Amino acid sequence: MEDSGLISKEKFEVESVSLSELFEEQCPIYMSYGMSYDEFWNDSPYRAMFYRKAKQISTKQKNEELWLQGAYVYDAISRLVPVLHAFAKSGTKPLPYLDKPFNLSGIDNLDKNNQEDEEKRQQQIKNERLIAQVHFDAWARATAKHFENKS
Repeated sequence: MEDSGLISKEKFEVESVSLSELFEEQCPIYMSYGMSYDEFWNDSPYRAMFYRKAKQISTKQKNEELWLQGAYVYDAISRLVPVLHAFAKSGTKPLPYLDKPFNLSGIDNLDKNNQEDEEKRQQQIKNERLIAQVHFDAWARATAKHFENKS
């Protein structure tokens, strides 16, 4: 039989799944998010959406916490490297552990960054004005010279 490009029923079988089966599969997942059985089946579907979004946020926070923990471990080990080096001289001491935790607030850095950005922007404006002034002065001299030669 020649393939005419049409999809035949023999080539593809579609598995039919009822909505009830789909919801029954999802119920344990949402219960693992903290949603009760009664909430899942009887409350607004929006509540399930909010549980899912809350789980995504919680997972993201957990991931960031674990990443930060790894950063602290990495920093601590890297401070020990001078001592762990195979050819380290006797009397070599590890670098001291951090005096205070990493700054995670971002607020201080954000203010500094905004201030630095504003200073850079003001400097850029000043530079552009100077360039414009130089171009204008050159044009004015060329124009004046042009008219001096004509008279």
